[in-house]
Amino acid sequence: MWLGSFTWVAAGASGLLLLIAVPDWVVTPEATFPLKLLLLHIASLAFLPLYPHFYDFCHKRAGQERQTVLVPWEDVIALAVFNPSLSAGAVTGFGWNFALLPPDPERPGYTLPGAGIVVGVGGLPGALAQWEYIRRFMEEGPEAAITPSAREWGLEWYDAYVAREKAECERTNDMARWRRFRRKRLWEHARFAHWYTEYRMKRVLPKAVPKDWLAEWSQPLPREQWVKPSRELAELSEQLRAAYQRGEKFIEMGDIEKRFGVEVPPSPRLAYRTLPFATSAV
Repeated sequence: MWLGSFTWVAAGASGLLLLIAVPDWVVTPEATFPLKLLLLHIASLAFLPLYPHFYDFCHKRAGQERQTVLVPWEDVIALAVFNPSLSAGAVTGFGWNFALLPPDPERPGYTLPGAGIVVGVGGLPGALAQWEYIRRFMEEGPEAAITPSAREWGLEWYDAYVAREKAECERTNDMARWRRFRRKRLWEHARFAHWYTEYRMKRVLPKAVPKDWLAEWSQPLPREQWVKPSRELAELSEQLRAAYQRGEKFIEMGDIEKRFGVEVPPSPRLAYRTLPFATSAV
């Protein structure tokens, strides 16, 4: 990453110096053309799209390769992490992250190095909302979790959204609102963001995994093959339901196993199956 950062600095600095030097070369007969700056700028810009391939090559030479790790849902660990920003004098800020991590089968108490998903959230309630959304999707199916708003990511949706907003502004004859809306969308590069999301979903991500294995792996297991919850886990669930009925909040309960005196035995963990990324993936 440091190499990529230095390349960005070199490309930006050389480009800025070119903007300064070229006009001087045009108007001053004695000035020489800044050829070295031009070559440095071109080389820096050319290296940037090649950097991911260079990064992968270095990792392969070191014996490290990117892989897709298939983790049973029962093994996944969900975390809500508080991250304060510290300076020499005080706490300067804070943030929350929500993480889904697989434990390391060979090292009890540790997570699998380099694996997992981490996203930023606005606070602990946001982390719990993310977890509940993913849990319902995994345990109850897409019908329980995917709402119409979850499909709001493509160009077709964005164009329809802009058309509705324009029609509403024309109906109320509030063109100032329409101009504010357009400026805000342009400032956010909203259409480009939706186009790029759609491009990655349809073109880039399908190439990141070997052909057809994801669709096969995503097929739900027959109900008779579902893992049955243990007696201790069922008892703990009943205790939680009773606490919800009393109006208690989950974020204020603390360690629920200690509170209700129920110890859930850990599930046995085997080594996870892995698959390499496709060589054509970016």
